[in-house]
Amino acid sequence: MIMQLVGFLILASLIYFATTTTDKNPKLRLFWMLIGCLMFFTGSLCLIINSVGLTVGFLAWIESMGILGSFLFKLGLVFGGIAIVILVNHNPDAYDEYFDGTKYQ
Repeated sequence: MIMQLVGFLILASLIYFATTTTDKNPKLRLFWMLIGCLMFFTGSLCLIINSVGLTVGFLAWIESMGILGSFLFKLGLVFGGIAIVILVNHNPDAYDEYFDGTKYQ
């Protein structure tokens, strides 16, 4: 139970820091894109390898969460990586003209 909460806090804090730091410093977009891609590929690789019955050595602590907890954490890695990549590349200024119509006048 505690490991599941720790895993959730790790994923949630990564998404939060990715969105707040890229708003302040756009140069960090590449860094967060790499983190998001690593999360996605690590989660996908763990799901594929675990379906065969093997475990990745440096991620053995995930298996201590139990079957359901580790599966949900790996899914969280996959979807969290996708969310980070999407949120880091989101540009809210591109949609200002649609909402108020005064940006390009």
